[in-house]
Amino acid sequence: MAIAGKTILIAIALALPCTAKAEDPQAAIVEGAVINAQNSRTVPRADVVLAGMKGAATQSTRADATGHFIFQHVDPGQYKLTAQRQSFYSDEHKREYQPVIQVAAGQHLKDLAVRLMPSAVVSGEILDEYNDGLQNVEVKLLSRETRLGQMYLKPAGKTVTDDRGQYRISGLRPGKYYLEAEYKPNHDAVQAFKNALADRILERPPGGRTQPAEPLRLDLDQDSAQQSFTFPPLFYPGSGDFQEAQSIQVNPGDEIAANFLFVSAPVVSIKGRVTNGMTGSPASAAVVAAYWTDYVQGEAIEGKVSPEDGTFEIKGVAPGLYKVRASFTEDGQTYEGEQAVEVGNQGARDVEIPGLPNFAAVGHVTLISDGRTVMKRVLVDFVGEGLMPRIRANPVPPEFKFEAQLRPERRYRVNVLNLPEDYYLKAVLISGHEVPADNMVLSGVRGEMELVLSPTGGHIEGTLFDSQDQPVRGSVLLMPDLADPGPAELFRRKGAGADGKFNFRGVPPGSYRLLAMDSLELDDQVGDPDFARKVAGKGDLISVQESGKYTVSVRVAADLR
Repeated sequence: MAIAGKTILIAIALALPCTAKAEDPQAAIVEGAVINAQNSRTVPRADVVLAGMKGAATQSTRADATGHFIFQHVDPGQYKLTAQRQSFYSDEHKREYQPVIQVAAGQHLKDLAVRLMPSAVVSGEILDEYNDGLQNVEVKLLSRETRLGQMYLKPAGKTVTDDRGQYRISGLRPGKYYLEAEYKPNHDAVQAFKNALADRILERPPGGRTQPAEPLRLDLDQDSAQQSFTFPPLFYPGSGDFQEAQSIQVNPGDEIAANFLFVSAPVVSIKGRVTNGMTGSPASAAVVAAYWTDYVQGEAIEGKVSPEDGTFEIKGVAPGLYKVRASFTEDGQTYEGEQAVEVGNQGARDVEIPGLPNFAAVGHVTLISDGRTVMKRVLVDFVGEGLMPRIRANPVPPEFKFEAQLRPERRYRVNVLNLPEDYYLKAVLISGHEVPADNMVLSGVRGEMELVLSPTGGHIEGTLFDSQDQPVRGSVLLMPDLADPGPAELFRRKGAGADGKFNFRGVPPGSYRLLAMDSLELDDQVGDPDFARKVAGKGDLISVQESGKYTVSVRVAADLR
């Protein structure tokens, strides 16, 4: 009995600190529910985090089967409530999804709502021409993005078909996507190789050294050579050309089915030679690869190149259109070349790829003086076509000379940043001849370039109004009124304050459209690849002359869908 009595006393003593904390008048209680933002139902068993801000402690818990959660013993302070659950996502940009709350001492906050939106699923099956399921087809879900006019496809999810030819990509947010499917006959072999490598690492004795072992090798060329047929890669619903691809609009909670039909083709090869485009001699130590699309930055089909005469062979390709690229180094310079190759059922032969070095665009910036402006620093961007990288030059004062390594025979758009007020890029001269700023091409090894800046740009002052003819905050875009106005990221933007006032200075002469929106943050809209199409022909027309001054009134656009 004495022992039992001591046990009871110890238990009471241990419980006292908890009781004291529960009765702490400074401690607060926060409780609420996790809600499905699509149908307002509760989301059971979600992980909930009460994230402390400005030094407050963070707590986490799990909602019960009814979606209810509670945090006790919460210190005063500012917090953000977030939730996470499989098959759902949260939007960190919306306050109703992740509410920020202020907790006072001893306060009991009830009925707080943390919202989640159901994610979407894209699934389907891939069959061959005999209606058999295809295993080891890699399926990628791709989102289309642009950066300074360069469009590319960014992976948003991927998977591999099972033995029934079926695939499933889950956890997707709303958006417009493209599907790409590529047959990977060596997928199992590659996975086995990775597993074997991992096993070998795990078998290393603790604290000891392993003896040198025969390295693991994986000869994929041999597997490809033994296979007599393959399946050309496809964009959904069934084309190897991205221009013919069909986008898939995914909304919250969608379960979308997208199937492919693959048709087998013979395994063939591409044979040719890499040469120095300046001398015509064979290239030594070249790297050659074939790409079936320019839009997906993925694995290429690499070839083997002879170091003696630059001849190459790329095995294991299916008939179709490819871009074959080669690169090599000679005398410290990197040479690159590419060739579009139509591969038939017998393959392709005698493909010659001349490699050329980058051309040096050497030049300077000339400022037409207005008698008062001193140029301190400007930046010059050369924005290449397609997936070419943007090249930036930093002219060095006092002559503001620069040099940029550009690819020969490629189109570039010249953009000058940090211009003095009222200045614009008036002319681009190569070897004394004027060329369009949006279509500059170098064809010589060394092109002498001059960029002329003029102080006679136009000046537009305006006021932004809402539908009730009241001045309003917002953003105004100044877009060239052309069939191809260029990258939306290069459109001029200005914010209007509470009085609706905005102004553009240094506007090059030409015809423009002024388009206004009530949002102050336009990065998401302008980054949409379809933005230029949505705004085409919309807004107010304005014609700008040299040194022209204009006063305009602009109304917020009602619809940009």
